[in-house]
Amino acid sequence: MTTDRRPDKIELDELDQQLADADNGNVSTLTQAVATYETQLASAHEEGESDRYRGISRTYREQLITVLDEAIQTEGWPFLEEFLDAYHPETTDGFPHVTTILQNVTGRYLIRTRLTDGVDTVPAPALAFFSSVLDQMEGDGYDFIREGLHPYGWGIGHPGHSVADNIRQHASEGLPLVNAILEHAFYADQHSAVELLEQLVNDESVQQTLPYRSGDISGPRYLLDAPAGAVSDFTPTIPRYWEWQKEFDYEFVLDEDVEQRIRDIVADKGIGDNLPTDWTVADLTL
Repeated sequence: MTTDRRPDKIELDELDQQLADADNGNVSTLTQAVATYETQLASAHEEGESDRYRGISRTYREQLITVLDEAIQTEGWPFLEEFLDAYHPETTDGFPHVTTILQNVTGRYLIRTRLTDGVDTVPAPALAFFSSVLDQMEGDGYDFIREGLHPYGWGIGHPGHSVADNIRQHASEGLPLVNAILEHAFYADQHSAVELLEQLVNDESVQQTLPYRSGDISGPRYLLDAPAGAVSDFTPTIPRYWEWQKEFDYEFVLDEDVEQRIRDIVADKGIGDNLPTDWTVADLTL
């Protein structure tokens, strides 16, 4: 018999009231709500109460994201920036406990802004927030924070913040994360993304092998999963609790010239031997 080991939900009266007030239009109480959430998680973490930590997170994470996201859409960038400044990764030795919340709403803001008004209108500090989180990622762990970095790829081509340079800098440290960010870059601008892919597969730091269920694969082969993911039927689930493709009626279509550049990479790296004769980019999915 299977037992559900998920922690029980933990309700906090103070946070319930703050979120209710914000939901009723008093967005100023969100400052208090985020602070309460951070304080409660920090306390549980310091006391080693892992079940309580997960219970609070499980109870309030989605609700807090939803209410905060709605307020940001109404109040705009300055409202979001206040939270990023208050809980910036560089303000503490470790990540603030609300980091995943802020990654989620900032990722939504980034995607909406790019699709609506173009990359030039994305505030550079929003991308700097993601970059700061990326710079502090070390070793294993922080799974939810790692996945929260995926939308950083939507900033590719920004005139005041080079997402491409940062991805290249971190390529040797974690190809799985870079691969996921690169897939989002393809959604944002496939021409800039394939140019970055070409640079990455020829970078000396990427010439490594990674363990995979079918055997070791090369770094360049691993990165080809990014455009394959973009053309697949798979619907991105990051940022969590939001279907951005549905909201914007977005459909990714690979341009012919970009497909040819991908095929050239496959040929140059000798990857085609393990593919069907009539392979498509979708066949590169890992």
